[in-house]
Amino acid sequence: MKRRKTEVLVIILTGGLGTRLMPLTATRLKPAVLVGGKFRLIDIPLSNAYHSEFRKILVLAQGMDKSLTRHIKDAWASDEKSDSFINFISPQQIGAFDNGDADAVRHAINEINYYNPEIVLVVPGDHLVKMDYRNFTDFLIENGGDAAISIIPQPLQKASSFGSIGIGENYRITEFREKDKDTPLRATSDDTFYASMGIYAFKTSFLNRVIEGEGNLFGRDIIPKILKKNKILGYDYYHNNHIPEIIIKRDGNRMFEDFVDSSPDSRYWRDVGTIGEYFEANMDLVSITPRFNLYGREWPFFSINNNYGPAKIINPCNSSSVESAVICEGSFLSDVTGSNLVISSLVFIERSTLSEVIVFNDTKITNCRIQRAIIDKHVVLNDMEIGFNDDADRSAGIHIDPDSGIRVVPKGFSNVQS
Repeated sequence: MKRRKTEVLVIILTGGLGTRLMPLTATRLKPAVLVGGKFRLIDIPLSNAYHSEFRKILVLAQGMDKSLTRHIKDAWASDEKSDSFINFISPQQIGAFDNGDADAVRHAINEINYYNPEIVLVVPGDHLVKMDYRNFTDFLIENGGDAAISIIPQPLQKASSFGSIGIGENYRITEFREKDKDTPLRATSDDTFYASMGIYAFKTSFLNRVIEGEGNLFGRDIIPKILKKNKILGYDYYHNNHIPEIIIKRDGNRMFEDFVDSSPDSRYWRDVGTIGEYFEANMDLVSITPRFNLYGREWPFFSINNNYGPAKIINPCNSSSVESAVICEGSFLSDVTGSNLVISSLVFIERSTLSEVIVFNDTKITNCRIQRAIIDKHVVLNDMEIGFNDDADRSAGIHIDPDSGIRVVPKGFSNVQS
């Protein structure tokens, strides 16, 4: 099918305060958090926009984050003369802090209208999804809608986390219930519902009208009020998002590459808004066949290219054994026993045992035993056990996530006396 050349402005939302991801979000916005050792979460929607041939992007921030603005500047080139730009809009620039996704768009509406797009695409900056945004906006135009919401089937037990949607004829949304765990709108089967992915496409003229009303959240306040008198469409992401890709397959002990018309992770979507979800998403990346593929050649994800040397593992004491691990550039492991590891760049680990551990960049770990933990950047650990005793970890100043039990060592932590 021929792809339309519609004027689309992409709005990437950085979200609220990120309290469910604390302490990872104590000093950074959610989209600035690392994923897979190499990428920031915001690199995912930016890469999707690039492959969808959408090059006009506004990033609406709930707060100021120097690391996020620096990352966008260093990793993503802008050139407004060629109609390719990524502009970062902070609360300080517009003179107000946002109280939700709709409120963020409302505060930036003058900037949006300045670029005079035909369609405004609103996407979260903290989800893992490989999505053809162009196919989504084409769907809106071809079906004559005023707006569209990307939806995906989810198990009923997740109804308290997402808006549930009722679909009528011709893809039209008939009802929207925001995070209704007791009476969610069921999909075609009794044990699933159509969840809103928080990804919206609006005709700009329509967006201007609906944003004038009251309400800070699209799902809770705006969408339910506009369904009866306007044509709001549901885009079935699971069945309509098809991205060709070269993937790695296994046949017994043999691995080989194969080109497929629709990659398996074209149907993957994950909101990593909690420590548990974030941890599980990263652990999936080191599995034999991860549900989300960071190694695609046809639809790669982009980030900063650094000049660090390749990762290195040495075994001077004949005690190294590392399996199921992602290890980034410039990192050095010596006499390490580990499994299910996501190691970022410039990490030094020696004489340690790690299991299910995520380590952010510029961190040094010596003679430690650690399990089910996230180690933030600029951390120094020496002769520590983490993840085995709640009282000891709390006493040391290590955060324990109340829902998942996962340990989080905060940024800049050190147990070594200077």
